[in-house]
Amino acid sequence: MNKNLTERNYSHQSHLIVNAKYGLTPREINMILTLLTAIDKNDKDFQDYIFTLSDFKDKTNITMTTNDLNKTIKGLMSKPLEIKISNRKWEIFHWFSYFKFDNGVITCRFDKALKPYLLEIKERFVISDLRMLLPMRSSYSKRMYLLLKEYAKIGTRVFNVEELQEVLKVPKSLNNYADFKRKVLKRAEIDINKFTDLEVKLSEKKRGRKVIEVTYTIKKNSADLKTFIQIMREHYTNVILHFTRDNRPIKCSKKGYLYYGDEEKSFIDPKEAQKLWEYLHENRENLYVFKKSLEEDKKYAFLSSMSFFKEYLKTNFVHRKIVQLKRGDTVLDISIFPNGRLYEMNGEYLDDSDKIWNILYKLAKQDKLTIFEEQKS
Repeated sequence: MNKNLTERNYSHQSHLIVNAKYGLTPREINMILTLLTAIDKNDKDFQDYIFTLSDFKDKTNITMTTNDLNKTIKGLMSKPLEIKISNRKWEIFHWFSYFKFDNGVITCRFDKALKPYLLEIKERFVISDLRMLLPMRSSYSKRMYLLLKEYAKIGTRVFNVEELQEVLKVPKSLNNYADFKRKVLKRAEIDINKFTDLEVKLSEKKRGRKVIEVTYTIKKNSADLKTFIQIMREHYTNVILHFTRDNRPIKCSKKGYLYYGDEEKSFIDPKEAQKLWEYLHENRENLYVFKKSLEEDKKYAFLSSMSFFKEYLKTNFVHRKIVQLKRGDTVLDISIFPNGRLYEMNGEYLDDSDKIWNILYKLAKQDKLTIFEEQKS
């Protein structure tokens, strides 16, 4: 039996397929993305890809029943994709020429018309890692990742809102921009930043009161979920990371398994643990382990985030000169009120507080704040 299904995680798609018009359910797009990894870059033609539902689970960690499979395949076979070659030329294809299920064994083959877009691709193409795509629950997030991955080296991608809605084949219920933003655009931003190698940020362009364009800035992600878990495993094993709402301490083993610290080490169920890791990642700036470090070693831990930095100054340097800054010919001695508001010690009103906070934070990281120099002497 063909074992390609469980060997490769990377796939190549022509940019024309990435930008094609199609709409799929999460289960349908997961099937396609998984089978794309079965294509060998040296293949001259599509092969029969043969696997079982057990193979599929081993590859994706997704459980499917035969009924789920039947619905997924029927959905795929009824949903074509439209590839735009130019303004005057387009083509419509089916993803697969056939699927067969026989005593638990599944056989399928990509439609031969897709060869120019999946085999021997000579022009622009997108390489994707299945392990980054599968954790995203929204099919739109997976599509948006591929669309943005194409422009990763450029650093930005601009979309006309109506054209993007057409490419993603969103239902009429998402034609309203507020709903489209919440369920597609922002969801994609969160998912991509959490699970993938990209860090993206959404911005909008309006004509009057209507949003007509959206732009994503794109850069390499150094704070994705996978990296976060690796850091926690390396530096924060068997210490309290966080407390649950019912005040149970969560810890991490050296192998990266989460467990409750108020009982004999018993690892948390993998599905629950995955949700916990996602929660810890999203709330990483407020984890107990970092707050505890703040108390034990404030000199370094408060620099882990702006919120910690502000709290540190407010707690330790009220009405004391933090730093001396020049503004034109004027020299300002900056201090802080108990409520956390910055002020100039000679009485001048600070109308650019956010800018000054950023300056202070940068100086603190360089160990150049006046207050720290005084501590050394």
